[in-house]
Amino acid sequence: MTSIDFLNKVHRSLDSQEYNLSYSPAKSKNYMLYCNGNFIGGLFDEELCFVYADRVSELLGHPEPVCRGYSSTAQHRMLVIPEEHWEKALKLLYTEKFEWSRLVYDITYTSIGAAVVEDFYDENVVFLRFCFEKKLLKKNPLDRQGRILRMVYLNQDLTEAGKYVFQRLLQKFLAFTDRSGKTNLETMLKRWYIQLEKEYSNQTAG
Repeated sequence: MTSIDFLNKVHRSLDSQEYNLSYSPAKSKNYMLYCNGNFIGGLFDEELCFVYADRVSELLGHPEPVCRGYSSTAQHRMLVIPEEHWEKALKLLYTEKFEWSRLVYDITYTSIGAAVVEDFYDENVVFLRFCFEKKLLKKNPLDRQGRILRMVYLNQDLTEAGKYVFQRLLQKFLAFTDRSGKTNLETMLKRWYIQLEKEYSNQTAG
């Protein structure tokens, strides 16, 4: 059994603009737990449990998982989270389970129509090469002939710096209107990157 007081304590500690928590009843007056509509664990007998995630397990020192769920037949492999690790564990869990698969750039969606993709292709080559050279992407997006290997990029494809810089740089790249060649795209990318790198450095330092 989990008390309303404990549920409110968890909610006060973890519910935020970034992580919106919700609940549904489970057996023995416990609660299943959701974050931004995604199932992440539950409250069982005055304990907070998250579904198993490698990074959370590492944070806790690789404890033995437990089985918890809606009923005796609907069980999930979970980790019991000590209160001092609640916030860090939620961030690690959400990143591993959901943020890594978040779409950050789909070239074909941005460039609607085959002709537009073809016109925009060379500029994307410049953009993606620049991002890899600046260590915003984990893997080289181009083959040895300089051709784009993938048209879709997810959050898990970004480095730590890339998670801050890539999408901001992408927005500037997509809004770049001087397509006549008067202003070199790579020159503009360098200017934008210097500004964003300073912002990222200030944020991490703070």
